Amino acid sequence: MEIDLGANAFGIDFHPSKKLVAAGLIDGQLHLYRYDTESSLVRERKVRAHKESCRAVRFIDDGQRIVTASADCSILATDVETGASVLRLENAHEDAVNTLITVTETTIASGDDKGCVKIWDTRQRSCSHEFNVHEDYISDMTFASDTMKLVATSGDGTLSVCNLRTSKVQAQSEFSEDELLSVVIMKNGRKAICGTQNGILMLYSWGFFKDCSDRFVDLSPNSVDVLLKLDEDRLITGCDNGIISLVGILPNRIIQPIGSHEFPIEDLALSHDNKFLGSTAHDSMLKLWDLEEIIEGSNGNASGAAEDSDSDNDGMDLDNDPKPSKGSKRKTKSKANPVDNRAFFADM
Repeated sequence: MEIDLGANAFGIDFHPSKKLVAAGLIDGQLHLYRYDTESSLVRERKVRAHKESCRAVRFIDDGQRIVTASADCSILATDVETGASVLRLENAHEDAVNTLITVTETTIASGDDKGCVKIWDTRQRSCSHEFNVHEDYISDMTFASDTMKLVATSGDGTLSVCNLRTSKVQAQSEFSEDELLSVVIMKNGRKAICGTQNGILMLYSWGFFKDCSDRFVDLSPNSVDVLLKLDEDRLITGCDNGIISLVGILPNRIIQPIGSHEFPIEDLALSHDNKFLGSTAHDSMLKLWDLEEIIEGSNGNASGAAEDSDSDNDGMDLDNDPKPSKGSKRKTKSKANPVDNRAFFADM
């Protein structure tokens, strides 16, 4: 299934229970499409959400609302049924908002082009935490719910771990000499995987974030702009050559190609039943891939026989004086955790 959106889409997300997919476009529009198994995508709604590009899209409140983040520094909540604006944070950040994820049932996180990460209390509709550890744009974020730690990657070439319980930056990696563009947590919380501009996947052991414990180079030299976790052993990569691949982690290997666009991949998302993979790229196309059909007959889950030998110690290596070098700015979007955010903008 595919459809021409008429403009490049920076962010996509699937409804948590219905056959709906949302896309945020470079012109500030929010599009909502219904999909089915008969190879068709039908637009349900088009909303002028932002004055500038819509960079991130997330369904929340059991799919009743969509939250979008924009280059115009605003964050907006839109009603799915009516398309009406529920609440707009006009100056959520001082600079363009680049990433947005749900954190808990009552909090979301946003990251901007200056390296600032903000945590929003959706009950109070106010910023509860602010972290300014990075020197360049926040490229991606993910959340470890069991430890209440937010992991962020940046164009400055570093990864940071922010503790939401203590409101402190608990760790920061050394400068990687390359932009970190994407991040997921895998192996039951023991590994953080980062995609880089030079195409190398960097594997960090949880609790030891100074430097990576392993590198996977088979995707190089194509930058890994997007990472999407499929399960604890497999992830999906989107690269600037337009190729989407299924990759196994520990043992590290490219399992198989999934699909492709003619231009660099912007975002990837999974449907609520994991049947469809959605992808957007610089070609203005929204494509839905039948993931079950594509990976049928593949090797399945990555073998657990080759376990990594790194310590599973939960301790953090604290970086008391991080001095990352500044990297060039690259607008790469994020993926969010599938967390139900029931309280977001409630009772409006």
